[in-house]
Amino acid sequence: MIMKATDTLSKIKNILGMELSKDEVKDVEVKAEEVTLATMNLENGTVIEAEEFAAGREVFIVTEDDRVPMPVGEYTLEDGRSVVVEEEGVIASIADAAEEPVAEEEEVEAKQEETSEELTTEFATKEQFDELKAMVEDLKVNLSDVLKSKEVELSEVKEELSETPDAEPLKHAPENKSNDDFYHIASQRNETRLDRIMRKLS
Repeated sequence: MIMKATDTLSKIKNILGMELSKDEVKDVEVKAEEVTLATMNLENGTVIEAEEFAAGREVFIVTEDDRVPMPVGEYTLEDGRSVVVEEEGVIASIADAAEEPVAEEEEVEAKQEETSEELTTEFATKEQFDELKAMVEDLKVNLSDVLKSKEVELSEVKEELSETPDAEPLKHAPENKSNDDFYHIASQRNETRLDRIMRKLS
């Protein structure tokens, strides 16, 4: 149920303990008449209203009890126009009904062109087919010759590798060094406790 602006105002004044004068009531009624909302029906019969059906204006779905902001989506009006809502309760754009069929016609024409291009494929003649067949046979012969020569080369390499004697393994012979060199950094200085411990450990 939608209340008039005067009813709403009088309820607020009653709650606050104030009364409306006749002049105030007339002012509210004049302002209420100035704000008239346009209503339209969607394709499915749902009633929507807005101050003006234009981009950037608020739009609401009218129910029996209240007005609800229109959810995000694309809606078709009874007259064929489409209303796009990108933000809840705000019209993003309104497209005319004439714009959609043009786009559909272009899509249909593009599909027809694609199918006509598919149908105009050329077929090879018998002479072209025979030429192609002869070329394939020549490629088979050449490929088999190349494979045979590669197999011969591979077998020769295998024989050479099998005839090569095995190399002798390398042996590691580390030099014997004394660890004394590591701890005689300054031979002229007196031996410290750490030096003695390190000498005994080594």
